[in-house]
Amino acid sequence: MSGKSKTWYFQLSLLCFILGLLVALSLKTQRQAVDEGVPQRWPALRDEFVRVKRENETLQKDAAEYKQRYETMAKNQAAGLSSTKGLRDSLDEAKLLAGTVKVTGKGIVVTLTDSPKLDPNEDRPDVTENYMVHDSDISNVVNELFAAGAEAIAVNDQRFIASTSVRCVGPAIMVNSKELAPPYIIKAIGDPKVMEEALHLPMGVADGLLLLDMIKIEKKSDIEIPAYNGSTHYNYAKKKE
Repeated sequence: MSGKSKTWYFQLSLLCFILGLLVALSLKTQRQAVDEGVPQRWPALRDEFVRVKRENETLQKDAAEYKQRYETMAKNQAAGLSSTKGLRDSLDEAKLLAGTVKVTGKGIVVTLTDSPKLDPNEDRPDVTENYMVHDSDISNVVNELFAAGAEAIAVNDQRFIASTSVRCVGPAIMVNSKELAPPYIIKAIGDPKVMEEALHLPMGVADGLLLLDMIKIEKKSDIEIPAYNGSTHYNYAKKKE
């Protein structure tokens, strides 16, 4: 090999070495760039993913907890409403029994008047009083109606309750301490047939009234009886604990 050929070979080898060195350096630079780029973001991305995952789990747990609270509150509210309804029903029933509410229903209307059979010329008190309506007549008719199942009774719109009294004060008849004027209209809510039959019993409380045409009995499909409007305050009777 001539000196010129050796020189050319040496130059070519040197050129290949330098070229290889440049390629190796380029690859190293690219790998370093990759190592220093995206991979370095993995820890941050991983931490963010873990944080979001934990936050999502916490939200799911809170949602389940709130749902449980809502269901509990709904059940308690429903139970409360049921309890309130029971109390309201009991109160309404107590008011009906006490006569402190207006009521309607079917029943009978009984009208009591002085007898038209009284002789206009009759002036003997012991005779004329037999043809007049007395407090005892009203009491007897009312008691008979209650015995026949009447659920509410009023005389001239005076509601009968446990403390109601019927009494004669001079020429007047008083119910609930209210002076009444004839005719005396007794309204009773209950079974019309049963109450009417009770007043037509032979030798019954209305027998003499019927004989003297002092009583009129009418069945009604819709009767309205007002509430008791007097005092219900007790001064002496107290609930026993």
